[in-house]
Amino acid sequence: MQIKGYSNKEMSRIALGTHLGDVNDEVSASYRNAIKYAVQNGIYTIDGAINYRGMRSEKDEGIAIRELIESGIVKREDIFVTSKAGLLFGDITERMNPKMYLENILKPQGITESDFSEYDGLRQTLNPAFYEIALNKSLENLGLETLDLHYIHIPEITRAGMDETVFYDEMEKLFAWYEGKVTENKIRNYGIALEFMGEEPEDVKWHFELEELKRHADIVAGGKSHLKYVIFEYNMLCPYPQTVLSQHVNGKALTLAEACHKLGFKTVASMPLAMGDALKEHSLNELLEFALDGCDHIIVGSKNVEHIKELLSFLK
Repeated sequence: MQIKGYSNKEMSRIALGTHLGDVNDEVSASYRNAIKYAVQNGIYTIDGAINYRGMRSEKDEGIAIRELIESGIVKREDIFVTSKAGLLFGDITERMNPKMYLENILKPQGITESDFSEYDGLRQTLNPAFYEIALNKSLENLGLETLDLHYIHIPEITRAGMDETVFYDEMEKLFAWYEGKVTENKIRNYGIALEFMGEEPEDVKWHFELEELKRHADIVAGGKSHLKYVIFEYNMLCPYPQTVLSQHVNGKALTLAEACHKLGFKTVASMPLAMGDALKEHSLNELLEFALDGCDHIIVGSKNVEHIKELLSFLK
């Protein structure tokens, strides 16, 4: 049975990411312990995606969340849970890689190769029918009735092969689907999880205007859309969201981060430690301070309780 309810809190300033790691039992056990420790000690936002570790990250999150709630340690409203969809995914526990999942599960439901755009091994789509399947599977994996936040994952991949006007129209159709899921109480809010617009803001093939996206979201929602969050990479090795004038709002050139705030979006920094590379030249505290100074929230991936203790020490 799915756990009812949703968070009564805003996203925590630091969220625990679940992206990296092997798909073995040892890593899963580490993630479950890390999630339970983090939630009990102040890092109550768990950031995931259906494609992380072949769905295994979501399933590990679901087990940890259920154990916390059933033990009475926390309530559903104490935890902020996110996921993402848009990239083709597999199911490692069912021994299906993404290609097999497409053939065996998605194609019988009308999703084909033609729905996806490909870049560097990633396949992305804006087809609402795919998001319907992905969201329902994520809720099943997590054991939840409602997600606090769901992201459109790396839409730049589709944008790169699509006329910009057509892209906005396709996103509007997807926004209409999202607003329907809010009405159905399957999600509370939704967002955009960017990658290349943050890393390569001057490459025009990835580009779209957030102001125009917000306009389309407001069209389908009668001016009050639930499009609320934008993720992008931001760290000392990738400062571009705060330095490059890549967006426009009311005709004025702004950075990606500035445009988000001008449009009322919360900003979320992914990879604040630059996958560990930035730790070669900077301390953990320097990197966390930099990321939190530039964004409203950050996601730090960890399956290590000792690392989480370091994060909590910084928060104090």
